[in-house]
Amino acid sequence: MSDKVRLAPIGLGRWARVLGRGAQRGDVIELASCFSRSAEKRAAYQEEFGVPKAAATLEELLSDDEVEGVLITTPNDTHRDLIVASLEAGKAVYTDKPIAHTLEHAIDIRNAVERSGGIFAVGHSARRLSGSRVMKQWIDDGTLGDVSLVEANFSNERGLELTTDTWRWYADKSPGGTFIQLGVHHADNLQYLLGPVAQVSAHARRLYTKSEVPDAVMAILEFESGSLGYIGCGWASPGIYQMRAQGTKANLMYDLDFTHWDESHQADEWSTLVSQGYGDMTRRPVELPATDMFREQLDEFALAIRGEAEVEVGIDAAIRALAIVRAALESSAQNGKAVEIGPLLDQVGVAS
Repeated sequence: MSDKVRLAPIGLGRWARVLGRGAQRGDVIELASCFSRSAEKRAAYQEEFGVPKAAATLEELLSDDEVEGVLITTPNDTHRDLIVASLEAGKAVYTDKPIAHTLEHAIDIRNAVERSGGIFAVGHSARRLSGSRVMKQWIDDGTLGDVSLVEANFSNERGLELTTDTWRWYADKSPGGTFIQLGVHHADNLQYLLGPVAQVSAHARRLYTKSEVPDAVMAILEFESGSLGYIGCGWASPGIYQMRAQGTKANLMYDLDFTHWDESHQADEWSTLVSQGYGDMTRRPVELPATDMFREQLDEFALAIRGEAEVEVGIDAAIRALAIVRAALESSAQNGKAVEIGPLLDQVGVAS
């Protein structure tokens, strides 16, 4: 038997393949099994990734003693039941972001994590991009100075492509549309950079998509530190991924070519980060060390199972990101009235 950490994907769609490629770029993980309700998808995944076996049912997978952990990439509204069942079966769990589609489901997940004591990780991978890491370093070591404003945008064309046979079409399965699918990345990113958010004001609009969910969202965040942040996300334009941080000593401007998002080991080659110092008329390129966000987060999760690493994004950080989504939707429903984050976190048992 291999000494690699033996993991099994649950849900074998596009994202399971992205993560499968990420896992196989490292030397820590063995894809030991897999599960989908579709026999055709199981066979295709086994062939593509050389997975030795597949489970015909979830129960079969969770009773397999060779499987140490699972990778959940199913629709958001299915996360809770799969996570709870996997933890109760003694499996470590990695789930892709968001942790769930509602805070109510997140409460159940948090309770299950606490009961089981198992390893649990959430795939807020974007904070691992080189641009995010450098921004964090510049903030922490004082190179940027005191930060007053951060701005972030993550948009693509998905809203124009949705049909009634896709789960993202429906408001009860994907509340917030573009914000819960894309904006939640920056909800995590910006709190990673500047700490907890105190309140959110937002407007969400359904402009060009035919689905039930908004395709344009703008949210203003007030951090507990007093700094302000902006998250914009859309589902009706070509893809963009950008971040800006404005400090008393310098500004940083980060731009990633979204078309290279899935191949995270190449993303830094298609990204730029430039700085402009106080009183400096020149924007200067900043070196971006090579990263591989998908491989790194999966390796970390796997090593945490063996007690050789700690999970960076666990239950509380993931809930804090989801709370930003919930607050933005509540604010938009009240025509942009500010919604405090503290009461939402109190409901879930996360310290505010």
